[in-house]
This record gives sequence, C-alpha cells and structure tokens, in this order.
Amino acid sequence: MTYDLPTKSLIALRTNNLLASLGLDRRIPITLETKDEITFVDLPDRKLAIPSPIRWKMYKRGLQRRLDRLLYQFGVDDHVTVNEGDVVFDIGANVGEFSLAVAAKGASVVAIEGDPFVYRCLMANVGANTEIRTVEKVLWKEETELIYYSEPNNANSSVFEPPETDYAANELRLQATTLDKLAADIGVDRIDLLKCDAEGAEPEVIEGGRDVLSRTRQVVFDTGAERMGEETSDDVQGLLENLGFRVVHDTRPNRKMTFGIRD
Repeated sequence: MTYDLPTKSLIALRTNNLLASLGLDRRIPITLETKDEITFVDLPDRKLAIPSPIRWKMYKRGLQRRLDRLLYQFGVDDHVTVNEGDVVFDIGANVGEFSLAVAAKGASVVAIEGDPFVYRCLMANVGANTEIRTVEKVLWKEETELIYYSEPNNANSSVFEPPETDYAANELRLQATTLDKLAADIGVDRIDLLKCDAEGAEPEVIEGGRDVLSRTRQVVFDTGAERMGEETSDDVQGLLENLGFRVVHDTRPNRKMTFGIRD
C-alpha cells in the first residue's frame, strides 16, 4: 500500500531527499511506506512507525536529533535527571520516542498512550525492548467512560476537543482510569521521573495520582495552551505544591513546561 501525502508535504519530502543527496543542511534521505494502515518512516538507523505520513518532517535530520530534542524539551539533564535503574512513567507516550530516549539511559519505562491507533505505532516501535512496558490507557481523575477525540495527525488526541485543523478528530468512547490505580495494578510504588503530555488533562492526571505522586521524585508536565486554548500551568503548579514539590516553569521550543522536584 502506498502512503498518501498532501501535495505541499510531498514536495517538501522530495526537496528533503534532494538536499540529502547533495549533503546539504544535515538532511537525511527519508522513505515512507504503509503497512496495515500504519506509516513507517525508513531512516538510516532504524524504521519507525508513525500515525500519519505528514509527520516525516520530524525526522529530516535523523532519529537521534529528534530524541535529543525531546530530552531537551522535557528538561532531562537540565531540570530533571534520568539515571540507570530509574523508574520513568511516560504519560502521553505517543509513538514512544521519549520512552526510547530514556530507556537508552538505562531507565525502566512505563509508556502510557490512550489513542488506540497511536498505541499500535508505540507497540511497533518498542518491539522487543524489555526496558519499556506499554499500557493502553487514558488517565483521568476517576475511573469512568470518556469521549476521547482521536486526532493523531498533529498529535492532538485528547479528552478535550482539539482545535479545528485540516484533519477532523474521530470521537471514541474509552474507559479511563487513574494514575494511582494503574501504578497499583502494575506493581509500581515509586517513580523517579514522571513525564506527562496529556493535551490539557494534566490537572486531572495529578488529581487521580496523589498517592503515587507522593512517592515520586521528579515530574515534568507540558502545560501549554492545549486545554481548549488555555494553559494548565497555574493549576498544575498549585496541585504539585500541595503535594510537596518545588515547582519551576520554563519555556522550550513549542512547549510551556512545568517541573516539580523534591529537594
């Protein structure tokens, strides 16, 4: 099966591959293929499953560049640390890039993704990596059924209806659980780093995880304007401070980050 790219993105891909052939702008050649409705971007170092072919551009300078960018965006080796043997929760794991990056540092990772289609990509990318455990769950403040808006093209899948784009969201009804219940179910009683990109549901994730968060060393939340156009940084700060974290805000490229650290 062939992949389907909008004309503008197809031209950009061809331009990228021309630049790569000329050794310009640190570009790498990229090939796309589709199998069982999942697109694979074929990179020099590995093949990666992505939920939409338009996301090829994230890898135009290679997978490692993408992983390094994510580590920087989420403050690793800056505001927070990841050491060998650490337990890391990756909430909103998407296709697993952050999980792969911290697993390479020796961490034991629980990668949590709620979008069923994106989860298939996550599973394909994790493969036989024994350092990463995958969980297909939507996290919320209580156990309940929610309307979930699946929009994986621009990584906008959320319990809150995403902004209008060229790609309409698909409404699903999914069973949500809490962070506390999930941690108990899989036998985790402490977390060294919790990373959360819940597309606006960060406060509810915290409310449903007060118990395990009381035994969590560091957290980092993407608190940008993803909750119907509003940031969640103030709400997240208040909740984290009540749990005993020292809170720091920082702005990274395309992200507003909120960190919680236990000194």
